[in-house]
Amino acid sequence: MNIMNDNFSKWGWTENPFVLRIDPSLFVGYENQVKAALNHIENKHKIALITGRTGAGKTTFLKWVEKNYDASKFYVSKPPQKPEEFVSLFTELFGTSFFERLLGQKPTLYSLPKYVNKKLGNRHLVFLLDEIHETNKEVLEWLRVLIDQIDNISLVIAGMPVVDEKLSELQTLNQRITTRINLVSLDKSETKELIKKRIESVGGKGIAPFTDDTISTIYEKTGGFPREILKLCDRLVNSALEKGLDVITLKDIEEHKEIELPKVRVEEPKVTFMPKPPSDEQIRNLPFKQRKILKLLSEKDWLTPTTIVEEMDTGSYKSKGHAIRSVNNILRRLMLDGYVQRESRGKAFMYALTPKVRTMFVEN
Repeated sequence: MNIMNDNFSKWGWTENPFVLRIDPSLFVGYENQVKAALNHIENKHKIALITGRTGAGKTTFLKWVEKNYDASKFYVSKPPQKPEEFVSLFTELFGTSFFERLLGQKPTLYSLPKYVNKKLGNRHLVFLLDEIHETNKEVLEWLRVLIDQIDNISLVIAGMPVVDEKLSELQTLNQRITTRINLVSLDKSETKELIKKRIESVGGKGIAPFTDDTISTIYEKTGGFPREILKLCDRLVNSALEKGLDVITLKDIEEHKEIELPKVRVEEPKVTFMPKPPSDEQIRNLPFKQRKILKLLSEKDWLTPTTIVEEMDTGSYKSKGHAIRSVNNILRRLMLDGYVQRESRGKAFMYALTPKVRTMFVEN
């Protein structure tokens, strides 16, 4: 056992329970959404769409269905970038018989439905396709064609809310989606259950070293986003280990720095945690460029200033260098005002919306 695991052992843990990893056995919450997905599959409906921001739990949701639903399942973590890739996906799933290999018979994109129908027979296949927002309209249109022509298949696709924009331009596919599920965030009791389940999975008991009040504050600070909950718990646990604490209290949360604030305005009081979340009206009243950056970060998490500039219209700037410097200044302002958070990754700083602001964009 290494030194770090020895430290965790004081709580009865074999390892850190808050490492970011996909584990369907630790899935909690979203009861109504789970019921909707299972109802879609049991009734053999064709297409379901699951949307949610980064960190809302879409992949864990799909992996939970894959593990717990008693039927033939086919999970694909990334969508094809070319329609022809569907052929290799399904031939790898079903394989080819000796005679098919002997005769060199391999389905084409056009004969693929016949091939899948023959392989399936009367069996029902649940096709789980993740990160659907990362593909293109041609692949999405072919996906609709294939699902239309394959008899015993239920498709469950998951992606960021931006996928709705692509689907709005593909009405034939959009109209075939019979179940729409939105993963927003966990409530307070589900947040506690997530933390408890994680702790007990590594040998701990209950929610120790956290208290009920601490967990309530964790919920408030993270907005109930599963990934943000795990990240904050991880930071608090490691901070407690460094300080030799046995219990993590509200005082420890208040002293914990979520972000390292830049030394821009030395006359301002020291900020020890995230500022009070802004209101909807405050966001609407922001200058255009600030609102534009927030909109970009609501669609794609953790962007560098350079990436943000590349996504924006920089015609009003003298050069790309001027644009990057301007965006950097805007991001610092937004961070000080509690709209965005920052993390250092390698040599670059990356920015994302704070959990509370992200929730506001989801709700709107």
